[in-house]
Amino acid sequence: MIKLPAITLLLLVLCCSFAQAQDAGMVAIRSLTDPAKIATLKDPHACNDRLLKVVYWLNQAQQVGRDPQVILDASLVQQPRIGMLKESLLRNLLIANRLGLLTPANLDAMKRGKSPTVTLGPYAGEIAEVDHILPFAKFPQYGKEFWNLELMPQTLNRRKGDTLGQRQIDLLRKLDP
Repeated sequence: MIKLPAITLLLLVLCCSFAQAQDAGMVAIRSLTDPAKIATLKDPHACNDRLLKVVYWLNQAQQVGRDPQVILDASLVQQPRIGMLKESLLRNLLIANRLGLLTPANLDAMKRGKSPTVTLGPYAGEIAEVDHILPFAKFPQYGKEFWNLELMPQTLNRRKGDTLGQRQIDLLRKLDP
């Protein structure tokens, strides 16, 4: 039997843990964003909890030193509008960080698809909601598209309502050049 020095053994355990965390995140993200699974969802808002879970997994990858972009490149295969999808998921990770949504309690909630609470900035204490950039009331066909979902404080989401601004017009142009 070969005896390994303690430091070598520790490094092997850490590498295995790192690889398992990376694999778990990629598998979870692939499953959560699978177009075939999403197509079967009956609730038009069913992707909201999935977005929270994806942000959780992207943060987990980042915490163990992995680049979220690399995780998405490995996780998202044969997706429609893949560029928009990746950009949106990375933007939501950034928003979660800026709103202070990446606390242990919030991460536990997001892992289960539950809304986190804003802990930073003027909206601290509010629930963060998943907003449809292109309002669901006007564009229900995009209700389950991750590229159309964005985290924001409840007050801002309610204030926005189903209005169309320049951002929404620009997004529509990207969809139909």
